[in-house]
Order: sequence, then C-alpha cells, then structure tokens
Amino acid sequence: MPSVELSKLPSVSAARAVAAGDRAQIEARSRSSAVVSGTPASTSGISLEVTTASVSDAATPPVDAERVALIRAALQDGSYPLVPTKIADAMIAAQVTLSLPERS
Repeated sequence: MPSVELSKLPSVSAARAVAAGDRAQIEARSRSSAVVSGTPASTSGISLEVTTASVSDAATPPVDAERVALIRAALQDGSYPLVPTKIADAMIAAQVTLSLPERS
C-alpha cells in the first residue's frame, strides 16, 4: 500500500483551514482550485459551484451564537461541567476524522 502524507490531502488541509477560521487560506484554496488542468473553472461549472459553496459555508459558521454565549458564561463562573475523558475522546475522534482519506 502506498504511503500518503495526510497533511497534503485536500480534505485535511481544507478542514484545518476551516477549523482555524483562516478565511485567507480558504479563499486562496478556492482560487487555486478554480483552475483545473489550465482550464478556467467557468468551463467546469461543477468545480466552480463546489468552490463557491465551500467558501460561503466557511464564511458563516454553523454555530448557535446564543448557546456559545451561555456556555462561555458558564465556563467563566465555573458552573460548566468539564469532563477530561470526554474532551480527550472528542480530540481523538477529530484527529481520526481528519486523518481519513477523502471519499468520492
């Protein structure tokens, strides 16, 4: 089985850019993916649609701001229950998810 460097997989680097909120990197990736084999994406409508959708999705986070404010307040006053094993499990699951090869 050939060796694959996970950090160079498009899905992993795109996911990391979105997770980090790096809008400049997301937009740079969308511009670089707009050209396929030297042909502008305008001749490849699918590529352009996917790129546009991913940039617009990344621009609007799928979070409930009100819930975030409630959790932030609970963390500050010490009433939010932090369970280290749940945090560790979530971090491991995120790493495994980011390490999976992209499915087509």
